[in-house]
Amino acid sequence: MFNQAFDTTLKRFEISAKRLAEESGVTAQSISEFRRGKKSIQTDSLEKLLESLPFEAKIYFFSLLLGEEVLIEHLIAKMDNDQMSDLMVAIADRMKIIYKENHSNSTNEDNINKTLLIS
Repeated sequence: MFNQAFDTTLKRFEISAKRLAEESGVTAQSISEFRRGKKSIQTDSLEKLLESLPFEAKIYFFSLLLGEEVLIEHLIAKMDNDQMSDLMVAIADRMKIIYKENHSNSTNEDNINKTLLIS
């Protein structure tokens, strides 16, 4: 069950065993064998793997295990100050990207209009 949910999560978020191995310290071979159900994985190794997953992938993984959607509010309620800080930084970074994407065209148009008015 854990291995199937883990395999599905990695596929959904296009996370390679090689990349995960580099980030977690768990060998790519162990990850591959675990994903295929050929080998169980120790709790500490699974913890390292899960810590290396992006936040959204973690939520998805636990949703698969529970068979229901994990509510973000429940996860936030259990976070310590460091985790909450990391989450806030991630949200701020994402908002900056979205803002830039939404305003890149209008900024260019505004600059063109200002240039035309000055000429």
